[in-house]
Order: sequence, then C-alpha cells, then structure tokens
Amino acid sequence: MSNKRFHILGRGLIPLLALALASACTSAQEAPTPDSQLVNKANESYADGRFTQAAERYRLINDEHPDSPYLRLALLGLADSLYKDKEYVEASLYYERFIQLYPLDPLTPRALFYQGMSAYLDTSTSDRDQTNTLKAIELFDSFTTAYPAHPLAPPARERKGNMESQLAESHLEVARFYHRIGQNNAALIRLREFMEAYPASPLMPEALWMMGECYYREQAYKEAGRAFISLMEHYPASEYAPQAASLAKTLELEGKTP
Repeated sequence: MSNKRFHILGRGLIPLLALALASACTSAQEAPTPDSQLVNKANESYADGRFTQAAERYRLINDEHPDSPYLRLALLGLADSLYKDKEYVEASLYYERFIQLYPLDPLTPRALFYQGMSAYLDTSTSDRDQTNTLKAIELFDSFTTAYPAHPLAPPARERKGNMESQLAESHLEVARFYHRIGQNNAALIRLREFMEAYPASPLMPEALWMMGECYYREQAYKEAGRAFISLMEHYPASEYAPQAASLAKTLELEGKTP
C-alpha cells in the first residue's frame, strides 16, 4: 500500500486529540486520579509516537474505568492510536463503537471519516478481494451524505472516487483474464457487467476493444463491428481507436459490418 495514502491525513490526528485531552485533564491536574493519570500518560505516549503503548493505556481507561469522565476521548484516543499504528481493522471497530455510543458528539463526523480511512488504507490491489474497497466507498458515502459541508467532505469524496476507480479496475481485471486465456464468452459476460456498472469509466475504451475482439474471435462479426464503431465514435483519441478502425474496415470490406 502506498505511503502517500497514509501521509495525506495522518498528521491531523495528533493535534486534535492532544488538545482535547489536555483540556479534559485540566481539573485532573489539580487533583490527580488513576484515570486522569492514565489519560496523561496515554496522551504523552501518543504525542511521542509510541502508538502501541498509547493504545494499551487508552484501552486500560476503557476497560478499567467505565465511569471515567475521560472515557469518551479515551475511546477515540484508542481508535486513533490503532490507526496510527496501522492496525486498521481494530481501529475501525473502535471508531464504529464511538459513533454508536456518541452519535451526536461533535467528534462523531471525524470518527466516521477515519473509519472510512481505516478501510481505505486496508484495501487490496485491484486483482484481489475488494471487500474493504466496498466498505470504504460505503463509509465515505455515508460521511458526505450526513456532513456535506464538513471540512473533511472534499477528501472523503476524493477517496470515494479513488475506491470506485479501483473497484472498476478490479471488475475489468477479471474480464482481462478471460480475454487473455481465450475464454471469450466469459469475458463478454464480465465486460457487459463492467459497462453497465461503470459507463463513465476511463477504462471504457479498453473494455469496448476487448468486447470487439471477443466477438470477432467468436465470429460474431456484426456485434464486433458495433463494438469497434462505438469505440471509434465515443473515444476517437483512444489508443485502441486505430486498431478498432482497422478491424472495422476489414469487416466492412468483407461485408460483415452491421
């Protein structure tokens, strides 16, 4: 997974959480209690980049001090520590728990965004299982629907678009495989599914080219001609257009065009 993805927003977690916990602990500094001391130690570990240790301390607050006034921020601190430690599956669970327990909290939108980021950063490449890709799309969509004017809405929309592109690439990769091994009918099924699901995808010229080739191989010349003509009409600047034009001309000369 690219380091660039992780770098984009990760730095924003430290100041927000540190500020919130610092203000929460003001009174605790006057009369220290076990939970306030744990919060301070957890916060120090987090600020120093010792995220595993921070997670352990935030977890202690959640497990051993259920009535603590710092429980809300400690739960978010635990999720953030796990996120920064690249433990995305567990981080997602704690972000989700925060959202369920505090649905109207001012930090709930942020928790939802980073739950989406947890899925986003834990996605596979386009040739692997896309469960987390779908989950990230769903979470970012929920975020932008619920909080369209939130400052994190633009990056949420961008990442949703990235995931939709990866999902489209994954669908087409299956068609590529069948096309590559000469399983034309199986490739055609996948290509039709792709075209119906992603009509605006930049991968459409390649899909039309493969469709035309599959039909051509199966001697379904009229269908092949339609695919090649559609490619030339809608994507004349595509790298596949010259090849499509050549085969379409051949079909026309042979009287096999639609």
